[in-house]
Amino acid sequence: ANQGELKELYKAGNLTVFAGDLLLPGLPVQLDFHFQLGPHGSAHWHGLLTDGKLFLDTPRGALDQNNRESLTATLEYVEEKTAVNLVFVNFQPARSDRGDLLRAFSYLGFEVVRPDHPSLPPWEDVIFMVYPLDRDCCPELE
Repeated sequence: ANQGELKELYKAGNLTVFAGDLLLPGLPVQLDFHFQLGPHGSAHWHGLLTDGKLFLDTPRGALDQNNRESLTATLEYVEEKTAVNLVFVNFQPARSDRGDLLRAFSYLGFEVVRPDHPSLPPWEDVIFMVYPLDRDCCPELE
């Protein structure tokens, strides 16, 4: 198999997760989330997993009801099946649907991240939003 090939990692319901090879510990791994929408359509979130953080590119049409479902399914997978603590989405500020994206992601629990945040890659001209997964939650607290 060539290096660029993704292997199916997980499949449940409408969600299939594909992963690239882990070449060396500490290197980012490609994770792609494919969500089946009826017989013909699918939503696709392209991600990079590195150091407990998952970075997702925001696809076109991310605000369609179907794509929201796919993002919810992706977040559930990440929460249940990985050790990721932070999920980041990113998009260009120039996108015409920027305001809608900010509102939609905020509604789902994402927060805008400062550009100088230490977890972010040094990408120019990109808006990042983060979804923290509550890993150390304390059920014993009332």
